[in-house]
Amino acid sequence: MWKNYLKIAWRNLIRKKGFALINIGGLAIGMAATVLIMVWIQFEFSVDSTYEKSDRIYAVWRTNVNQGNVLSWDYTPTPYAAALKEQYPEVEAVTHVTEWDPMVLAVGENSYYEQVSFVDPGFFEMFSFRVLEGNPVEALKSPDNIILTESVAKKLFGDVSSLGKSVKVESELDFEVKAVIADLPENTDFRFTAFLPFKKMEVMGWAGDFWGNNNCRTFAMLAPGTDLTTFNEKFKDFSLRNADIKNTSDFLFPMSDLHLKSEFENGKSVGGRIDLIRMFGLVGIVILLIACVNFVNLSTAQSEKRAKEVGIRKVSGADRSMLIGQFLAESVLISVAAYVLALLMITLTFPGFNQLIGKELSLPYDQPYFWFFSLGYVLLTGILAGAYPAFLLSSFRPAMVLKSHMSFTKTWFKPREALVVFQFTIVAVLIASTWIIRNQMQFVQTRDFGLNTENLIYHQMTGSLKTNFSALRGEVEALPGVVSISSTFSPFTEQYSDTNMMKWQGKDDAFMPTIQRMGADAHVVKTAGLELIAGRDIDVYTNPADSSSVLINETALGFMGFENPIGEIIKDGDAEYHVIGVVKDFIIDSPFGKPGGILIFGPQIEQNFIHIRLSEADLPETIAQLEAIFKKFNPGSPFGYTFADEVHARKFADQQQVKTLTTVFSVLAILISCLGLFGLAAFIAEQRSKEISVRKVLGASVKGLVLLLSGEFTKLVLIAMLIGVPITWYAMSEWLAGFDYRIELDWKVFIGTGLIALLIAFLTVSSQAIKAAMVNPAKLLRSE
Repeated sequence: MWKNYLKIAWRNLIRKKGFALINIGGLAIGMAATVLIMVWIQFEFSVDSTYEKSDRIYAVWRTNVNQGNVLSWDYTPTPYAAALKEQYPEVEAVTHVTEWDPMVLAVGENSYYEQVSFVDPGFFEMFSFRVLEGNPVEALKSPDNIILTESVAKKLFGDVSSLGKSVKVESELDFEVKAVIADLPENTDFRFTAFLPFKKMEVMGWAGDFWGNNNCRTFAMLAPGTDLTTFNEKFKDFSLRNADIKNTSDFLFPMSDLHLKSEFENGKSVGGRIDLIRMFGLVGIVILLIACVNFVNLSTAQSEKRAKEVGIRKVSGADRSMLIGQFLAESVLISVAAYVLALLMITLTFPGFNQLIGKELSLPYDQPYFWFFSLGYVLLTGILAGAYPAFLLSSFRPAMVLKSHMSFTKTWFKPREALVVFQFTIVAVLIASTWIIRNQMQFVQTRDFGLNTENLIYHQMTGSLKTNFSALRGEVEALPGVVSISSTFSPFTEQYSDTNMMKWQGKDDAFMPTIQRMGADAHVVKTAGLELIAGRDIDVYTNPADSSSVLINETALGFMGFENPIGEIIKDGDAEYHVIGVVKDFIIDSPFGKPGGILIFGPQIEQNFIHIRLSEADLPETIAQLEAIFKKFNPGSPFGYTFADEVHARKFADQQQVKTLTTVFSVLAILISCLGLFGLAAFIAEQRSKEISVRKVLGASVKGLVLLLSGEFTKLVLIAMLIGVPITWYAMSEWLAGFDYRIELDWKVFIGTGLIALLIAFLTVSSQAIKAAMVNPAKLLRSE
């Protein structure tokens, strides 16, 4: 029976090649988009959740309540991990994870900046990264060992084994390679290329035992069978009991949720990247539905032509179930053909898709689960697309359909029109959403950030740069392509330190705002492109007392309440600083947020970076000259400079991805909808060809006939706009609410969206309308 169904289905497809190609093409695009999205979603869900003991690994989070503001963070002080392991028998293993600036690893003449982390042996007990040589757990028990990833080992030692060999770190410390692991996989948020024992930090005196310094992340692995809720109830006052830190609670958060759900409000996880995944998962499903709508519309549009076929089969003894099987077989066959084409599209576009999402994913063609999924996906799509046409066509009565003209009852609800409205509602929502996202991105990217990142580079104070900085500074300043130079505590693109413990004259002890710390030696205003609005810049070379000076920004001035800030004293722990200037607010953290309080201290605070402002003239020549100077004063280390504007641009990566993906899927939705509209218009034009000829004989113009045929679809697009506008307004209002700095929704966007949708529909339909209107009436009416 099924063989016969498929044979008949194949004949019908061959007989109606045009409609078959539209159905297959539309379904293929929808299926390809959905599969690509599913591959991406599967990857996102696998990030840091596929370790052997993933179900027992947790990240430590803490929540602080300060004057009604609730802040959650995942950094802890150094003594935290040991106390956690000691006080809770349910904790099987713990590890510190530090996130430092890149360090220079050198072997002979080979030297590279690598992302190094200090970790405990528990790190490799928890996270099952593939070990190539040695034993990483044992390696971390000695302070003088190092663990390399495969790519770093090859860069430093070539193809020979690196075990037992020495690596110099930061031109000062020697470590012995005791283990080599495979490069960390794509599906982890850890980006480390080498590991040093946390014991080394303790030996060097870098760790400290102050509970107020949050300098590392802590991960814990609970014993099998431990209930997380029960444990967190016991654990919540951990900081209070160990360090008398009030208004702070502690909790463990599942490692498997960290990548997707690490956005917190009021101490509770409210989402994060999972929201983006849900949104595009829904978009993928909607695009497939649009493709299925095309199939339904084109199939039902041909119902009159196929009605006699149904009547004859029923008279010949076919029951309804047999007819439903036949029509479903046709739709499944189309689905199979579409999926074959979709796989070809996926293979060809996958490199571009990887570039789009910024990941190096691989196609799961070698995985059996993918083909089981594919089988179910093809059958489900075929049944979903063909169910309504199958039940509709099989319901026709032979006595009615075998008359010379079949009469269809007219009702107020027309499924075909409703489906067209559905398609263009989705198109309208996607067009308007893309427009609004683009406007928001432009609005943020063109805001005044209060500093100038263009032609600003920075370099870490690695190796001997700190001891040689005075001499290096003199030679760099003498270069014609250098505007100014400044040493700093942190890059002007990132927040490294903050506190709520500062004090000043007139401060209420209950008022504890979070203030970001920075630091510089001289000319920081000129180098960073800040705007000085009171006082003067820091310059320890002209005014040695500036080592204990501080610049404050407008926001800090506002909540500190100084009427005349110059000369005021600010205390940070045991250190006192005198205010010498006020700068305009500037953004160093999230470009979407409001500026917070920022203090730039003199070089009494540690200097870790060198910032250099370059002139626009002959940048390559200036960079080459700088490289020569840096190698002169820091031999054996690479010249690892970074352009601040490139780092700044990466802060828009997630939102840029949203914009790009929305644009791509909007184009796909429009393309699929246009394919369906084109096929439907072609069929209706063919169906009404004699009516068009009669109208033309009676004097109707081509323009009038085109407007007549296009008008029906224009009405449907206008209805779709009326539905799509409030949906988009609500969805985009919710999206924009997540930004402190945002645009207001503009009605011009929705008017423009309506015009674009109408133009798309008109151009799609008018091509067929013009073709029908240009036919010679004599050819069609000669038989009448």
